[in-house]
Amino acid sequence: MIKDEGFSVTSVSRQVSIFSKQRLEQLATLSVYLVLGYVVNLMFFLPIGDQYLKPVIALALLFCLGHRSAISSWGVGPVKSLLLPMSLYSAVLVTSYLVGDGYMSTIRMFIYCSLFIYAASVVRLQPQYLAVLCILAAVEMLMLIGYRCGWEECSRFGGFTNPIFFGMYALSMSVLCTYLACAFANGWRRWLLYVSAVVFLAAAGLTQTRGVMLAMVPLLLIFAFYLYKHKAFSARRVVFTLVAATCLTGFVGFESGAYKRISKVEEELVPALSEGASGSAYDSSIGFRILMWKYALSVTMEHPVFGAGKERFQQYKEEWVEQGRFPDELIEYLPTSAHAHNQFFQELAMRGLIGFAALLALLAVPARKFVSMIRSRETEWPGYIGLSLVVAYATFSLTEVALKHPEKIAVFTVIGFIALSLGRSAPRPMGTAA
Repeated sequence: MIKDEGFSVTSVSRQVSIFSKQRLEQLATLSVYLVLGYVVNLMFFLPIGDQYLKPVIALALLFCLGHRSAISSWGVGPVKSLLLPMSLYSAVLVTSYLVGDGYMSTIRMFIYCSLFIYAASVVRLQPQYLAVLCILAAVEMLMLIGYRCGWEECSRFGGFTNPIFFGMYALSMSVLCTYLACAFANGWRRWLLYVSAVVFLAAAGLTQTRGVMLAMVPLLLIFAFYLYKHKAFSARRVVFTLVAATCLTGFVGFESGAYKRISKVEEELVPALSEGASGSAYDSSIGFRILMWKYALSVTMEHPVFGAGKERFQQYKEEWVEQGRFPDELIEYLPTSAHAHNQFFQELAMRGLIGFAALLALLAVPARKFVSMIRSRETEWPGYIGLSLVVAYATFSLTEVALKHPEKIAVFTVIGFIALSLGRSAPRPMGTAA
């Protein structure tokens, strides 16, 4: 009888333990999807939307670490190729901040995101749930485009934030939708994801952000390679693509004035690059960027290894303008701005060769992993998501500080995490592959 009671107590205890583990797993999974849904959703870019990202990440950390503890799993898992370079870059940011000041918002977001992808890597993502999140975000984007371009003047489309931030988000979401569609057979989710990709691509064009338009070039080449690899260049698809591209570019170009901004590139570029460039040559958007790049390289020559830090980077502006080394436009345009409008030059100027090497690792290490995923049939389409994301951010970084602001960091981390997580157990699509 005692043995029976003991056995009964042990069985109940075991069942309670199993129930607790299952409940923790469910809570961890839900919290991870909450973070992913928060970042890919248009609501993230509302004026107060991003204020709640850190509490949502903290909630996911609590449940995911609890789940890890319950199953005694503390490994890095499939996100090692993203987590390690992010941790290295975060360490460089912290060291630079302690020595020469920096951006605390950037440091906080990198630390939050690093902790999140480590804790959340124990959760297995499902493409069908991610598809719902992407399609919902596309519907919201379509409504916003209709509101802004139908009832208001459609100038530079930026949602509720900076058009540059919004354009980077929209183009990244277009990449995610395009290749996520490959996880499904020729059903409604597949085609809705393709339509969603077109909606996000239109939104990216409507921002009139030339750096985003520049990033479209390598992304289209990658997609063309994907189609060629899968022998998807049928006459019907080519005609459909040309018609869709013509309608899309025509609407975006004429509705937003994007063509005018593109046509001004040479007009703004040539005076700024001429040998006798004066202060007025740097009054334009492109001209000021070239001036900032020249200035950043000059700062790098002064502090090549460890960089000058944020405060010294700003101080040199005033000193060198007073000395006549640089024109007044350097401090008249965005006088309080302490970034170089180029992520690579910024790293060299503020954190030297050490920061530059950490940045290259942050882009190259995940890219190498994504290329290896593409070579495997089972993980091919998640590999294309990740590789396109890295290429897009590397291109963004040529004209903007793509990894400085929290919103950009969150989008990069979340989509990179999605690609690596799906690559762990990507289902092979039924039907045609492209």
